[in-house]
Amino acid sequence: MDRFLSLNLRTQMMIMILLMAIGSMGIILYSAQRQREADFREAAHLSLNLATAVHNDQKVLLSGAEQLLATLSYVEAVRLRDVPEVNRILAGLLKKSPQISNLLIIAPDGNVWASALPIHKPIKAAERRFFQAALRSGRFSSGEYTIGKVLSKPTLSFGYPILDQQGKVQDVAVAAFTLANYDTLLTSRNLPPNTSLLLLDHEGTILYGNKARELVGKKDRPDLFASMKEGEQGTFIARNNSGIKKVTAYRKVYLKGESEPYMYVRTGIDEEWVVKKTSLPLMMNIAVMGAIVLLTALMALYISKRAILDKVRALRVAAQKISAGDLTVRVNHCVAGGELGELGTAFDGMAQQLSVDIERRKRAEAEALAKGEELDRYFNNSLDLLCIADTGGRFRRLNPAWETALGFPLERLVGQNFLDLVHPDDVSATADAVATLERRGDIQSFTNRFLHADGSYRSIEWHSVRPDGNIIYGTARDVTEKVKAEEEKLQLERQLLHAQKLESLGVLAGGIAHDFNNILMAIMGNAELALMRINKESPAVDNLQKIEQASTRAADLARQMLAYSGKGKFVVENIDLNRLLQEMLHMLEVSISKRALLKIDLHPSLPQMEADATQIRQVVMNLVINASEAIGDDNGFISIKTSSLKCDRSYLKKAWLEVDVPEGEYICLDVSDNGCGMDSATRNRIFDPFFTTKFTGRGLGMAAALGIVRGHRGAIIVDSEPRRGSSFRVLFPAADSTADICEAVSSQESWKGSGTLLLVDDEDAVRGIASEMLQQLGFNLLTASDGRTAIELFAANPQVGIVLLDLTMPHMDGERCLVELQKIRPDVKVVMSSGYTEYEVTRKLSGKQLAGFIQKPYRLNALVEALRPIA
Repeated sequence: MDRFLSLNLRTQMMIMILLMAIGSMGIILYSAQRQREADFREAAHLSLNLATAVHNDQKVLLSGAEQLLATLSYVEAVRLRDVPEVNRILAGLLKKSPQISNLLIIAPDGNVWASALPIHKPIKAAERRFFQAALRSGRFSSGEYTIGKVLSKPTLSFGYPILDQQGKVQDVAVAAFTLANYDTLLTSRNLPPNTSLLLLDHEGTILYGNKARELVGKKDRPDLFASMKEGEQGTFIARNNSGIKKVTAYRKVYLKGESEPYMYVRTGIDEEWVVKKTSLPLMMNIAVMGAIVLLTALMALYISKRAILDKVRALRVAAQKISAGDLTVRVNHCVAGGELGELGTAFDGMAQQLSVDIERRKRAEAEALAKGEELDRYFNNSLDLLCIADTGGRFRRLNPAWETALGFPLERLVGQNFLDLVHPDDVSATADAVATLERRGDIQSFTNRFLHADGSYRSIEWHSVRPDGNIIYGTARDVTEKVKAEEEKLQLERQLLHAQKLESLGVLAGGIAHDFNNILMAIMGNAELALMRINKESPAVDNLQKIEQASTRAADLARQMLAYSGKGKFVVENIDLNRLLQEMLHMLEVSISKRALLKIDLHPSLPQMEADATQIRQVVMNLVINASEAIGDDNGFISIKTSSLKCDRSYLKKAWLEVDVPEGEYICLDVSDNGCGMDSATRNRIFDPFFTTKFTGRGLGMAAALGIVRGHRGAIIVDSEPRRGSSFRVLFPAADSTADICEAVSSQESWKGSGTLLLVDDEDAVRGIASEMLQQLGFNLLTASDGRTAIELFAANPQVGIVLLDLTMPHMDGERCLVELQKIRPDVKVVMSSGYTEYEVTRKLSGKQLAGFIQKPYRLNALVEALRPIA
């Protein structure tokens, strides 16, 4: 409707006249359509009446034929098969029945023995439908389309059985029809031109056609024949065999006692005739209506021009002049009178008021333009990120600082929902902040992360207000570097604090382990000597063996404490991590849960690493068992993977306590699982000694693993989330060169030493048990409780060949004592003894030329292995 009203008046009037004409035309066409439908019904009725008339004529014709053949069956000559007499009778009957083309009598074997028309050769009719039906049913039967063997013309034959006295079929009397008599029927009726009539047999063969005689004997089109299968009669519209569209009717013709019609009657009236019958009145009505519409349109145009259009044109010209700036124009004198005259008066008043308002508006616009330019200069030149957005989240305007901060062109950012650029972890908080802004009207400080064009995220700090409506005004700053610096500072503080804590605990654990080893030295040594001296049948043997076993377990605990302190490396050699894992595979498989699947992926050509194989095995076992316990009773997998990686400082910052871990090539051992995972609180304490999430754990497994890795100058990177599993990446420095792998030489308990040995140890218990062991081995013994006494004894007894020296002693420790001993005699053989490991001691005493090392607590066979090479 709005579009119609926007058209000019002349067009509107023409459209209304056209709409009235269309309405009238619709009525005319509707009436014509109804008339046409009535004409089609009349044509269908007429066609069906013709089909019915033919149907009735055919019924009467066959009824007469049946009576004729029934009478003939009782003639004596027929029963006696008097051929000459029967031929004469049949010829006479044929002359009296012009509608019948021939009369015949057929024997049961199918041979024709009598005919109204002369036959010149034997004729067989055994295969004919009418003959077989008459023999089978014993009643008047119909046939099919055939070319008569006597007349050589298309015929439709009917058979009547002649019964003997026993009621059996003696012969079959036949009446043949050519159907040409229907031409007379058609001409006698007042039918539309080109009305067609077709007679078809039960198989669809055309028997007669008044307009298509060339089709006689041919099969009807299947779709047309199929249309006559429904019901006893009917009508439809279809194209006939010649392609002409017809209003068609049909009737089925039956013989009494037969379930299938022997003939179909189909009539048709041309559709063209029906259409022409309706078209002439329609054209006349349309012509009259067109003349009326044209006259009405001319009158409407004339009246509209004089009364409306000329006045409207004057108003339009005046409006155009006002639009061009001429506010002096007036139109009341041009459109006086009527409603348009009132409009002209109002138009003149509007022009007067416009001249006043426009002057006032120009002054206001000049002032607003000056202020807008100032705001634009501030907006575009500000280093802060300024934006205008709606509460739906879409940027409406941004200043150039955004392009510098995020790397995206402003054209891409304007119109985009800013939540699409926010880091996924910050989307929820940002949406909450927008909701808070809508509720309170302002947000003083809020920080989130925005996507940068290079794929990274920038931290943006916001201050936003929403004065009214759905518009948000935001001021923001890129605080990425500030946030990163604060995070690095916090991370460094956490690392330093944790490192100090671990260092303190490590010193404590190392000191406890050292003192503990001294105590165990006395326990294990006395137990071993007692077992050597006691009768093997003594009941105390079992108690002494249990003391040894308990002491061994205590020594293992001390080694774990030393490992945590980073001083637990024993035998250093170049090892192949892949080979070590393959050797451990069976032990690992039997150590984990049966519900856990162990996967191993070893990188080929992995560099060697300088390490203690025993402690590396402990690290692997601790990590795998920890992964298995994380899976628990659920199904899961544990993956062990090796690789080689060049690590720079930025990557090593991810490591746990990455203090003093150098850049370079590292061998990676990855142990991951899909178990329960860890939250941040558990991750922060996973390597704390005596911290455990298991009821029966001591909390030293992961702490010892960290200590071993630190002792190997390596690092551990942990990645874990609750319900997402855990991944431990252990980094070991790759070896610079290949070292020979040393094999331990088994001790011989029967070995005996000789000469004088100086034993130096501040612990009375250790000194006592060591003295007994050395005397057992055959040494002449001197003992000292500290370094100063040892130097005095060594200087006074030049026969001393070996010094067994404790590293940690009051007043003068083993290191200083060693230096003094070597000053007295540079070639002195000194075997250092300590609760710390050989690696830690030899590193501390590098360049001091030790003759050997033995770790407390030691047994007699370990003492033999340490002294035999130098004694």
